[in-house]
Parts: sequence; C-alpha cells; structure tokens
Amino acid sequence: MDEPENRIESREDSYDIESWEPRTRTDRLALRLYRLLAGTTRGLTVVVALTFVVVELALVGATVVERPLLGVFSFLSVIPALLLAGYIWRADPTEREPLPTLVVTFLLGVVFAAFAAIINTVGASVLSGFGVGVLAIVPFFFLIVGPVEETVKWLAVRFHAYRTPHFQTAVDGAVYGAMAGLGFATIENLTYVVGSVEMNGGVGTAVTVSGVAVTRAIVGPNHVLWAAISGYYLGLAKIVPANRGPIIVKGIAIPAILHGFYNSTAGVVTETLASVVGGDALFWLLVYVLVFAGLVGGYLFQKIRRAREYYEGQIRLGW
Repeated sequence: MDEPENRIESREDSYDIESWEPRTRTDRLALRLYRLLAGTTRGLTVVVALTFVVVELALVGATVVERPLLGVFSFLSVIPALLLAGYIWRADPTEREPLPTLVVTFLLGVVFAAFAAIINTVGASVLSGFGVGVLAIVPFFFLIVGPVEETVKWLAVRFHAYRTPHFQTAVDGAVYGAMAGLGFATIENLTYVVGSVEMNGGVGTAVTVSGVAVTRAIVGPNHVLWAAISGYYLGLAKIVPANRGPIIVKGIAIPAILHGFYNSTAGVVTETLASVVGGDALFWLLVYVLVFAGLVGGYLFQKIRRAREYYEGQIRLGW
C-alpha cells in the first residue's frame, strides 16, 4: 500500500481527504506525469498552430516578395490597431507590462489565428454543403466566427502571459488581450491584402489593393478592443478564483456577440447608407466603425478608468 513517507500524526491532517500535496512516490510520479503531459500538450498546440501559420505565410510571402508594395500596404493597414493597442498599454494604471511578454502574446495572436481560419473555413463548407450558405450567414457570424475568433485570441493570452507574475490585475489582462488582438489583426490584414491580388488572378491594381488596405485599417482596431475586453475579464477571473468560470464565460461572450453583431450589420448598414444618403460605401464604413468602436471603446475604457481610480485610492491609503 502506498503510504505517506513522512506520516503526520495530527488528527487534523486532511491529506487525501480534503487536501493533497505530493507526499508519496506515487504522488510525485503523478505530478511529474501531469507536468509532462501539460507541457507536451502546450508544445504540441504551438507546433500545430505554427505549422499552419508558416504554410500561410509561405503562400502569401511569395506574392509579397514579388510585389513588395503589398507588404507596405499590409503594414500600413495595421497602424490604427497598433496605435490603439499602444494606448491601452499606456492606460494601465499599475506597472508597465514587460516588452518580451507583450511580444510573445502578439506572436501567439498571430499563430493561433490559424486555428480560427481553419474552423471558420470548415464551418462555412459545412453550411454550404447543406445549401444554406446565404440564409445561415448571420448564425454563422454569431455561432462560429465570433466565438471562435474571440476564443483563440483569449487563448493567446491564457497560454503564456496569464502564467507570468506580471499578470496581476484585470487591466493587465486588457493590455495583453489588446496585444493578442493586434497579432490576430496583423496576420488577417496581411492575408486580406495579398488575397485581393490572388482573387483577381494575380492581377491587382494599386487602387484595389489600397482600398482593401484602407478597409482593413478601419476594421482592424475592433480585434484589439474585443480581445482587450476578454483579456480584462480573464485578469478579473485570476484575482477572483471563486467565480473564475462565470467571469471567463462573460469575458468571451461579450466580445463574441459584439463580433457577430458587427459582421452581421456592417455591410448592410454601409450599403444602405450609401444608396439612400449617397456617397462612397467606404466612407460610411468608416463612420459606422467609428460609432461602433467608440461605443465598445467607451465600455472598455470606463472599466480601465474605474480601475485607475481604485488603485490610486489604494495608493493614497498606503497600499
């Protein structure tokens, strides 16, 4: 029989009843196996996602090498999202998050985007196979695209930054979420810009490519805002472990619903405004995104502002 090597005679010893720690050889073996399995699973997840993203980058990279201007347009399309992520980072009322952890989270946002692309593609194929592609486009946005994309961005934060000692508050979570969203937007924008050439048989005018780049620059900050919200609630869940599950669900559900709503309404609203009021659809897209992102950003920054006031109050009290 496997008994503790250093038996505690106290009647209050709750080992293997209400508490547990590695006391026996079997305990320590189980702990080692768990760490091995956990590490292997994490490593395998990164390897699989990295494989997909490398393949994707290889496919678009050949086009970018041949047409360097595509790379320039892709970079320019990310600037608004980058500025927004930087603003959220600067808004952190506690200590600044370290650059290495921010970079890792950004890269994980890029890598894990491959999972979303695969699942979205499979989901779209299944729907079209049933012959309900057009009819199911709104449920597709709400039930697949929104939840899947927001979950992979959440995972990019949970995978590494969450485990570091720097991840201490809800606002820290918002900062890392913003970086994951920036990574996601970066690879998505690159794919869209290069794809604008591929969809035209390898022929793309500067007007076409720049139009796609401008569109992606307009919508890219949404990814930062949505991921910052889920990251905020992940940070809150870490410091309120008793209600971790419901907080995490809330944190993913809110941006997923916002994502689905945006995807379902942006095209209809902008085209309707362009036809009824007049003007270019791209202009009305900018107006729509500014209003939409303004409301979402207001929701997020209100929370960050409250956090700043709270921590400033704690500092005044000698915390």
